[in-house]
Amino acid sequence: MLASGTLGYAQETKDTSALFPLKTEEQTKAFEEAVKEYLLKNPEVIIDSLTRYQELQAQREEEQKQHAIVSNVEELHNSPTSPYIGNPDGDVVLVEFFDYRCPYCHKAASIVEQLVEDDPNLKVVMKEFPILSPESMIAARAALAAMKQGKYNEYHFALMDNASDLSQARLFDLAEELDLDLDRFKEDMKSPEIGQEILNTRTLAQKIGANGTPAFVVGTTSVPPNTTYEQFKALIESIRAEKAS
Repeated sequence: MLASGTLGYAQETKDTSALFPLKTEEQTKAFEEAVKEYLLKNPEVIIDSLTRYQELQAQREEEQKQHAIVSNVEELHNSPTSPYIGNPDGDVVLVEFFDYRCPYCHKAASIVEQLVEDDPNLKVVMKEFPILSPESMIAARAALAAMKQGKYNEYHFALMDNASDLSQARLFDLAEELDLDLDRFKEDMKSPEIGQEILNTRTLAQKIGANGTPAFVVGTTSVPPNTTYEQFKALIESIRAEKAS
């Protein structure tokens, strides 16, 4: 019985192999030539394939980014060491990663400021993300030092209004204009806590795929850097409507 069963299996294997015969070298070469000729005559097939591949890649990256945002939403929305503007108990949270050397961040600053003025239930978390220059790092440290004396908002928007000069002298002058304790301000700029906050922001940005500035997250939605005031408002209201439903 064993021999008969084994023989039967061998026969079945032989029959299956016959359905998928191995190609000879000549047949393989002919097939490759046929494919090459087809692609040369129909180059749009390659373009369509590449376009589809890029679309799938972008979709995967967006899905990964969305997952990372949801996984890190507590650090995005409620980090006790990150400055915020607006209502600390706001029902919608907007997060911005920015650099004082970034010209697009300057344009966005006026939008963010207007959103806060018009919406008493909005919280905006400011993530100091100095990536463009050494001056960016010094300015970020200065703004976070101003936060320690309760003047972050004023200091931040003063820098955004005129970021052409980020020299240390100008940063100190601005601190004096805002009646900050200058000696304490200078010490705070050098503090390990401020250095750690900037490092934490850099790590968080990497986690959620924020590779440039400005980078925005509204609720748990990543938002393009060129988003308009009206688009921000519409998204904020849609989040509120979804919460209410």
